Amino acid sequence: MPGIDHEMPIEFIRNSPMTAVELLRDAAGVQPPPFATAAVEAVDCTQLVPVEFRADSVVVLRDTGGAAQLALIVEIQNRHDARKRFSWPVYVTALRARLECATALMVICPDPPMARWSERPIPLGPSGTITPLAVHPGRIPLITDPDRARSCPELAVLSATAHAERPEIGLALEAMVAALETLDEDRAKLYFNYVFSVLPTVARKHLEEIVTTTSHEYESMAGQYLSHWIDRGRQEGLQEGRQEGLQEGRQEGLQEGRAEGEAAAILAVLDARGLEISPDARDRITRCSDLHQLETWIRRAVTVTSADDIFT
Repeated sequence: MPGIDHEMPIEFIRNSPMTAVELLRDAAGVQPPPFATAAVEAVDCTQLVPVEFRADSVVVLRDTGGAAQLALIVEIQNRHDARKRFSWPVYVTALRARLECATALMVICPDPPMARWSERPIPLGPSGTITPLAVHPGRIPLITDPDRARSCPELAVLSATAHAERPEIGLALEAMVAALETLDEDRAKLYFNYVFSVLPTVARKHLEEIVTTTSHEYESMAGQYLSHWIDRGRQEGLQEGRQEGLQEGRQEGLQEGRAEGEAAAILAVLDARGLEISPDARDRITRCSDLHQLETWIRRAVTVTSADDIFT
């Protein structure tokens, strides 16, 4: 999965526990038992031992009466760590003893070699083993159906990033965007930010085309994603301007700070979209003090295909 980190998959599961269930079923090939609810519960797997064991995430499936049917431990593993082959069994056995239900360990990995290492059986002694379930990008389902994507937006995000170099990526990205439109603005912006940051250049360009040309709703979504760079640049520039204005007692400090903030926002947006900024273009942007002109360039920066196009 391009750019997989430790936090985002756990954030996906925290926001939507069904993401873990979908991965268990579609990526790990394990059919969960019948259940009524899926919820993230305490990740503390400590028993009466002097060492604390804390999993990355724990999702518990319960029936209509509240009885636990399956405890699913989710771990993110990006590198070899021999100690995990001793701590992982503790997670499983301690949680199983506490909840008194079947327990599984699913390890999300960045690539097949890491998955092969993670899913090796762990011998407990002469008479028992624990075998983790490993998930890597190749095992994550490719989601191109918008309806399925809407049913679990987090899985749609994982699908799009996992299959970014496949020919079907266009359909996967369209399905993902349709799913993100069902979320609240903060979650949609967080997920969009993550996707744009990890997609390779070709797939990112494709996504930019979808959100800026397909429909008004998609263009609005792109604006939500890019707005945080604009807001950050403006805020930094305004703050510098206020400080300078207070120190020198001149209103010009505020005006100059606003212009610097607008210029910083333009450069941030162009850079975030992977567009090459020539020295001449960068110099022209940073030297401009016309706030109206800078506002125009910011709006163009969201959709242009070349940095120099903001000037036309």
